[in-house]
Amino acid sequence: MLLHVTVFLAAVFVIGQSVFLSLNLWDNFARQDNDDILRLVMVRDFIAGQGWYDVVQYRILPPDGMPLHWSRYIDAAIAAIIVPLSYIFPMPVAELLGASIWPALIQLISLTIIAFGTQRIFGTVAACFAVICLVLWPVTGGWNSAAGNIDHHNVQILMMTLMAICAVWPGRPFAAGTLGGLAAAFSLAVGLETLPFALGVGTIMLSRMLFSQTDGATTAVLAFCTALSIGSVAFWAGQTAPDQWLRPMCDRLSTPVLALVWIAALASSLPAIILRSKANASWRFLATFLLALTGTIVAWPLLSQCLGGPYGNLPQHLQDFISEGVGEALPGIRYFLHYPAATMLFLPALTVAPILIGLNLFNNWHVESMTSERRTALLGFGFLSMIGFGMMLVQMRAITLSAAIIPIIAGYFLSLFLGCYLRTRAIGAAFGGLVSIMIFIVPSTLSIVLHPLLPQARAPLSGGAECRTYDALIALNEVPPALLMTDFNSAPGILWLTHHDTLSGGFHTSATALANGVIPFGLEEQHLQDYLAATHATHFLICRNTTYPGAFVTALSAGVTDVGWLRRIPLSDPHPMLFEVLPE
Repeated sequence: MLLHVTVFLAAVFVIGQSVFLSLNLWDNFARQDNDDILRLVMVRDFIAGQGWYDVVQYRILPPDGMPLHWSRYIDAAIAAIIVPLSYIFPMPVAELLGASIWPALIQLISLTIIAFGTQRIFGTVAACFAVICLVLWPVTGGWNSAAGNIDHHNVQILMMTLMAICAVWPGRPFAAGTLGGLAAAFSLAVGLETLPFALGVGTIMLSRMLFSQTDGATTAVLAFCTALSIGSVAFWAGQTAPDQWLRPMCDRLSTPVLALVWIAALASSLPAIILRSKANASWRFLATFLLALTGTIVAWPLLSQCLGGPYGNLPQHLQDFISEGVGEALPGIRYFLHYPAATMLFLPALTVAPILIGLNLFNNWHVESMTSERRTALLGFGFLSMIGFGMMLVQMRAITLSAAIIPIIAGYFLSLFLGCYLRTRAIGAAFGGLVSIMIFIVPSTLSIVLHPLLPQARAPLSGGAECRTYDALIALNEVPPALLMTDFNSAPGILWLTHHDTLSGGFHTSATALANGVIPFGLEEQHLQDYLAATHATHFLICRNTTYPGAFVTALSAGVTDVGWLRRIPLSDPHPMLFEVLPE
């Protein structure tokens, strides 16, 4: 009964938050993450008739457009909400309603899975705390589930949560393995960011099979591998044009990742099928290792093409820009130096979670209350949390990997501290619970307490936010349709609210579009004039009083310089500065 009440109240909170934030989404959506805005533009184009396999944004670098690597499955799901609403409301209203409903729906599914999954593994009290953490911890309760968050990270977090619970589920091995494998396959179809997590889940299930040698653990591995292998191929074929099936691509589910999936699946399942109980764990592990090594050697010509990662095809200077100038691509330590207050909202939880698990297992390994099921679950979640922490150090956006399991871990330890305090009234238990609440549920309080000790924030770029408002973007429609050269952060909003096309976009799928959003703003006058002429831009857009990489563009935005080959076009909103590029 307690859990049902908690879930109900959490659902009311999620729905209420979605309604409240949607009231101001008309203006605030222009300030959303670039992926959210461009996702809505792609959904709009899909509803208007753009083909299922055609994931090119033709208004960036027209007429050829800029290809994207996103999944049409997410577009179709969001469109399924928007289209019925468009019969009642004007399409712009229906679009924003869909952008509000979709993340709330994903969050409601997530809290249901976390609530009853955590209850089965760790008990009712832990499940209640897990639900509270899910809806209040900023990463899961705000950054990826608030109105407007429609990119794909919330779906990935949902799939990884499902994978993690299935990996340690006590009982029903076939169902758990199959569901976990399908979740892993779909998460890879949505985006390859989840690949380390999926491999981690597979490692947990394989370890359970090797060391327990029970029929249930073997069944779970076989079901997981079968569902992952078949599901990944099915999802890949469903979203990839047949003429692209043999083309290896490193930023989406394609032949290199499929090869890796099948190698891992066959290496894990074949020893279980052939050896069964005839060999001990060492022989099974050796067979798995040799099969994986052989498969890797055979498939190396295909796998080696992706050693450079998703950005491997970009020029080095653009790779450096992504790793140094794009917030979500910054390594964890560097992100902390740029945004210390924001980092304190998630870093303590990611750091403390594996430490608490390690201490708990070390101190209670032989305690009777530490059942084998609970021990297995803690080992699994601890392993996954370390993967998430390690990947976050490489790239900040990988916090989504840990976000899938932090609420469950938080729920378990908060229930431990509460239980200990109720039994002993120990000050240490009360203090541990209070600190855990500050870390896992309301880390903003911890950020406030530590604020005097944090380094001063120094974002890579400064200014420009005033040009990403609804009024500022709509003002651009006072000018006839044009081909704009603008910074990469402004491009998605322009596509959403204006009739203009752009030459830039902050997405690695086009080196040209990414370069156009970066290079011109660091050039001096003559080089900028040559650059704009070479790209055939009709207009140059900057934001008033913004610091750009180059002194000339910075001076231009401050209004302290004037040039004959750029004609300033007055707009009703004072923040965007639009210049017509005059012919020589």
